[in-house]
Amino acid sequence: MQERPYWLEFPLMKGQKGSVQDGDVVIIGSGFSGLSVAYWLQRFGMRDITIIDKDPDEMASARNCGHIIHGTVESMPALQALHGREMARAIWRFSIDACEGIAETIHELKLNCGYRRDGYYVIAIDAVERREIQESVRLLNELGFQSDFIEAEALHARGLRHVCGARYESGSANAHPVQFRNGLLSYLLKQGVKYYSPVAVLDVSEDSEHAIVRTSQGERRFTSAVLATNAYSPLVNQYFRERKLIEPFKGQILCSQTLRHRFGIRAPHSFDHGYIYALVTEDNRLMIGGWRNRVSGREYGTYQLDRNHEIEAGLLDFVRKHYSIDEELRWEYSWTGIMAASQTGFPFIGPIGYRLFTCSGYTGHGFSWAHGSAKLLAEILCDRPYDKKIASYFNPRAF
Repeated sequence: MQERPYWLEFPLMKGQKGSVQDGDVVIIGSGFSGLSVAYWLQRFGMRDITIIDKDPDEMASARNCGHIIHGTVESMPALQALHGREMARAIWRFSIDACEGIAETIHELKLNCGYRRDGYYVIAIDAVERREIQESVRLLNELGFQSDFIEAEALHARGLRHVCGARYESGSANAHPVQFRNGLLSYLLKQGVKYYSPVAVLDVSEDSEHAIVRTSQGERRFTSAVLATNAYSPLVNQYFRERKLIEPFKGQILCSQTLRHRFGIRAPHSFDHGYIYALVTEDNRLMIGGWRNRVSGREYGTYQLDRNHEIEAGLLDFVRKHYSIDEELRWEYSWTGIMAASQTGFPFIGPIGYRLFTCSGYTGHGFSWAHGSAKLLAEILCDRPYDKKIASYFNPRAF
């Protein structure tokens, strides 16, 4: 099997190789977060924007499963128990607005990225998960959100086996992550945003007058700096290292060759409380990832992109047990990506100093949350009106 992501059959746009100059705003990272921050900043009137990245091919934005889904890493019952009813409603609404923002940007910029609003299935593989899903549907409906319970028989008819029902939300979507990222970057470059790669960032700090970025080209100074570095944030900034706000973890995904027949569920879907996640691509390949909760250490604390063959075997067994596909599956791709586990389960959005800001820590929900999180950060940076209650929940200086 090929070890590069299926998505990278569509090459990532890279930056210019010139010398980075001092400037106004610098964004570290050119994935969904970094580009989205640049997008909203220029929409709000900022013009001197520089993006720096070391190795775009390794970014999580090119190594995910293409899900753009409502919600959080916690189910609604857990979210409400942890944060209260009204805050749970506000957080869930923020996640929906973030997904809607992606759709609006794709439409406005006419991005060709295979965007499909097929909805999202959260599928139960045992009776315990079924009860949790039914309670989630009940609470979501009470809070005014669309959510439906799908009986097991309907899922069996669409090609799944040994499942016990599902929660379905029609507003979720999926897209080709590299095409989305490239399209957004192409727009930004036309607006005058500067982008340099490969440029290694060794450290980001500040003094009373500048954000100081120490790079492989030397020290550069900016009015402010945004760390859109997700799992890599502790490697480049002391604030993250001292407070242990983010821990890296590795996710693994397999992708089959093109199927001859169309599988019944093409939309993003997940099993086992979100630890297994899947999609049928636009060209009819089954893509499935996860299983890290079944192995020792859960793949936490690593920046290595090597494949875990125990996880690979587990995913293959899961497909054989739960998918009814009347043809031999041939697997063409197997890859990993480094994600960021946030201490809170939510992204950190806001200041980590007087001149330093961050938009990082998505706990595996980066495609869904990054664009909306970036908008909130840009509103804070540009002194525009924003939801201060929701921002306080994501504020890294609260920790």
